[in-house]
Amino acid sequence: MKRKAISLLLCAAMLVPCVSVQAEGEKKQLKFAVFSENLELEFFEDCIAEYNELQDEVEIVLEQMPQDDYRGAKLATAFASGEGPDIFYSYPGMFLKYASAGTMQSLNDYIDPAVLDDFLEPAIDACTVNGEILALPYELEQVGLYYNKEVLAEAGIEPPTTWAELYDAAAALTTDTRYGYTMETVKGGHQLFEWYPFLWMTGNEVFKDGKLALNEPGVIENFELKRKMFEEGYANINPSRSNTDIGMLCEGETAMQLMGTWGISQIKNRYPEMEEKIGVVPIPVSEGGTPTTVAGGWKLCANANSDYAEEAAKFVVWMFGSEDNSKTARWCTEVKFAYSPRKSVTADHEEFYHEGLKGVFTDNILGTEIPELRLPAEISDTLQDLLQTVYFDTSISVEDAIAIAEEEVNDFLSTYDGAL
Repeated sequence: MKRKAISLLLCAAMLVPCVSVQAEGEKKQLKFAVFSENLELEFFEDCIAEYNELQDEVEIVLEQMPQDDYRGAKLATAFASGEGPDIFYSYPGMFLKYASAGTMQSLNDYIDPAVLDDFLEPAIDACTVNGEILALPYELEQVGLYYNKEVLAEAGIEPPTTWAELYDAAAALTTDTRYGYTMETVKGGHQLFEWYPFLWMTGNEVFKDGKLALNEPGVIENFELKRKMFEEGYANINPSRSNTDIGMLCEGETAMQLMGTWGISQIKNRYPEMEEKIGVVPIPVSEGGTPTTVAGGWKLCANANSDYAEEAAKFVVWMFGSEDNSKTARWCTEVKFAYSPRKSVTADHEEFYHEGLKGVFTDNILGTEIPELRLPAEISDTLQDLLQTVYFDTSISVEDAIAIAEEEVNDFLSTYDGAL
């Protein structure tokens, strides 16, 4: 964000452009926008306090905003108007939107090549456009199926391993006060994040020969299965909160919940009484399909259009791209459970990654992941609309909904020359 040492009102009165003015000896103020809460917020507060004490050049100021605004139009509008934060985090679903707009500062000149070698190559590739590293990853999150052990045991049901078993279990576990299965229902990037494994395990991809190609038997089968589960009331059509919150499972709203690795930390920190009652298994697989999950996560970025883009880039690298890997380690092993994009963190915490439910991910799910796609906003929005239609609008066939999405995306791709 462009910082102003004189007020907007004074600028308007003088009818001259506002410029950044720094008094002698005064620290440059950089805004770091977050939507974090609880332990995650505490983590960023601690890091900022440490950095502000370490040097006399800049002061990082933490500013919170609602998650919906962060993921939605409000943050994008702030960047477009030149009032975006100096430091922010992004995920694959919003990455290309800001990369294509020139919002992300290249970090190539700030990160030591020796440290860069400590990162998993796919994690850095996901942050790179035309050879420029535009963000630093600090977590790799995967998805599994969480379930209430006691509820399934009482019903005599084993955790499902196939789509057919998932449907049967959801039907058997649904009561007047509890849904059998919960997944994301809200349009957005997280709904796509949860959908990708069901696509990939059928052997299909989003694109084929440079075009959207979803009119495939496995894709249609999965869409129709989920539509049926919502229509028959076995899937939670009106969840009490985002499906990023394990509370729906722990508080009895659902018997099974599709959820990321971060759910383990939520159970430990908010529902410790449920730690022995919750299990997790790989995502159920299509008939003849390949066990698959998705790997995604947030990345830290500096605003290329900030008056202090260089200072913002230095802070990003200090946080997650310096020789000291302790902040990445704290985030992935204390603040939440996530796999680390830095090899040294994983090596240093091998025992941690095999404890309890974490061990289920490490032993049974890790290694089946495919990186979350980073898509232009126009394509992402069309795919999000497609999921909403096929799940909830029974007035249109799944095949027709796919055809509409394919036409929209392929028309866009015919003139698009940006990164994918």
